[in-house]
Amino acid sequence: MDEQRGFYDMENPAENPSKAAEYLKELNKIIETQQGLLEKQRVRIEELELQVTDLCTENACLKDQHQRHLVTCRLQQGNHGTLGGIKENVVQESPAIDG
Repeated sequence: MDEQRGFYDMENPAENPSKAAEYLKELNKIIETQQGLLEKQRVRIEELELQVTDLCTENACLKDQHQRHLVTCRLQQGNHGTLGGIKENVVQESPAIDG
């Protein structure tokens, strides 16, 4: 019969005020722990959002630099073709040494 009474006490904490107080303390600890975890998650989310913002800015700068690099390369290739033609002309126009 004691086993049934113990089971009944666990099922009905309102019948046993000391058990009810113990359960309430335990629930309060759980709530505090959950609130602490939620706060840590909020802080971490804010940190990650800042990192994402920084990475987006860096990415935009890198894309811009890359585009400028590609334009510079195209310009250099265009000038290189012209300079190469000039060098060829110089070689062709240089006097040959007859021996």
